[in-house]
Amino acid sequence: MARLRFWVCLILVVLPFVRTKPQPLSPFSEGNGKKALGAFIEKAKEEFKERLRREEDANRNMLYKLKRQSPGGPDPKHHSKNA
Repeated sequence: MARLRFWVCLILVVLPFVRTKPQPLSPFSEGNGKKALGAFIEKAKEEFKERLRREEDANRNMLYKLKRQSPGGPDPKHHSKNA
């Protein structure tokens, strides 16, 4: 009985691997791998620079908002402790 359970478990574990098809580990491992990798790196650099520029713009806007004060001060009706 223990042997039967062992074989059934082994078959159930191995079966999903038998049914799958192998795929390349990386798209750069085929043919023009160096060219494709170089293009990928350049694209990543461009996207990183663009993201950094957007974050710097957002930080500048945030600093402006943090320094800004209300021209009339706080609303006494809204901030009243006796309300």
